[in-house]
Amino acid sequence: MQKRQDKKTRLQAIRLIVSSQALESQEDLQIELDKAGFPCTQTTLSRDLKQLRISKVRGRNGHSVYALPREGMFSPVMTREEKDKRCWRVVFSGNLMVVHTPPGHASMVAYDIDNAGSPYFLGTVAGDDTVLVVLQEDVKREVAREAIGEIVSQLA
Repeated sequence: MQKRQDKKTRLQAIRLIVSSQALESQEDLQIELDKAGFPCTQTTLSRDLKQLRISKVRGRNGHSVYALPREGMFSPVMTREEKDKRCWRVVFSGNLMVVHTPPGHASMVAYDIDNAGSPYFLGTVAGDDTVLVVLQEDVKREVAREAIGEIVSQLA
């Protein structure tokens, strides 16, 4: 009975890994499974993929990646770069600009803004993935957005 439970748990781990990462090969998937505590042979992994109806599809970056079946169709998983790109955005409130970054990037972004010497920005406060930028009193949002794009290339 223990073996059946191990397989069920391994199958759940495969679903979780495939749904959260863009993996291009069985070897990549095998490495991730091993990291998760489910070492298995390539033969076992092939059988598991077949049982789960996991297939390779063309990802957004053009490479083939594993995907879970969803209502008869397969949905590609976003790459880390695509996820990071979606994190970068700017919103405004009054003379405040909030810059959203991927986790762990805010301090460096705030440092770059503070040291750019822009006449439009008074200063910054950084969290883990958010930077609060205080704008000069009469700076237009379009001007601030353009200026921040020159400092932080991901926002251009």
